[in-house]
Amino acid sequence: MLHAKRIHLPAQEYELTEDGRALTTFSLRTGHIGARFTLRGVDYVVRTHRFSGVHELLDSDGTAVATTDRVRRSWNMTCSGQVIPFRQTTAADREHTMIGDDGEPAGTIRRTGHVRSEATADLPGLELVLQVFALVVVLLRRRRKRAATAVRPASLAGG
Repeated sequence: MLHAKRIHLPAQEYELTEDGRALTTFSLRTGHIGARFTLRGVDYVVRTHRFSGVHELLDSDGTAVATTDRVRRSWNMTCSGQVIPFRQTTAADREHTMIGDDGEPAGTIRRTGHVRSEATADLPGLELVLQVFALVVVLLRRRRKRAATAVRPASLAGG
């Protein structure tokens, strides 16, 4: 099981562990780059397409390893020709469930901790890099939703 814990609040920097062992750190960034991380000596970039809500996982050569469609209540991750569906299963975007080939829940990503500053991913059967990608995508979605919520009242008040 993966566990991401925020270590620097303003920068939204996270430390990622697997079963208590440190794996990597990543920071949720603004703009077209969603996050960068190194896993088992390979550098990866999660690129966010701001207006479409699509995410791409790129390796150090810039090759797309995996992509998502628009991340909403239901979304898909595509990698090596395989489509892996996810569905938001709780209110307030706190849990996303990976759906197996049989249509049943096969894994989960949950936001936990104080002010939702932590997240866990239990996605059996997925390669580690894809598990990290899915976890980062859920955290980026939450950041995007919080930013949109903050903008709405300000734009209404400005009249």
